[in-house]
Amino acid sequence: MRKICVIIGHGGNDSGAVNIHTGDTELKYNTGLSVMVADLLRNRGYNVDIYNRGYARVENVPELNAKKYDLFISLHCNSFNEQANGTEMLYWSTSSRSKKLAQSLQDEVVKTFSLTDRGIKPKVNGDRGAYLLKKTNAPCVILEPFFIDNMHDLEVGKAKKQEYSQAIVNGIDKYFNN
Repeated sequence: MRKICVIIGHGGNDSGAVNIHTGDTELKYNTGLSVMVADLLRNRGYNVDIYNRGYARVENVPELNAKKYDLFISLHCNSFNEQANGTEMLYWSTSSRSKKLAQSLQDEVVKTFSLTDRGIKPKVNGDRGAYLLKKTNAPCVILEPFFIDNMHDLEVGKAKKQEYSQAIVNGIDKYFNN
């Protein structure tokens, strides 16, 4: 049975990105999403843990690596200037397995949301999320499905949350089956 770690990208005193007009936060959105994804993955026969100790704690990667996961996904939402929009996945630049996972997830999430396809983005030292992406032993992707500060993106993200959770599972299945 394959082991998957679903990481909620923020926590504790860090709510992540916020939509100042609605009060929606990255943490709140992804906390609910993590349970939906975990339930769907378990129904497909995966062993799933949700890691929700906050983003700063994720940098304690040895704790996660010790559990010998087959892959990690870290749930986030993008934010910039209320105008930027679209879907992207972040992966460690030299990890071919993480790149493959990122592309599988990107394909499924873009189909679901029909937002701008910003592509998969390789990360290197010094980039946001680089430590987690580089130091995990298993493939790892940071999901940035939409811009929470963009009203249209947020509306789509909220309206299609169930479909998004299914898209993540489909992307993981696609990764393992190809």
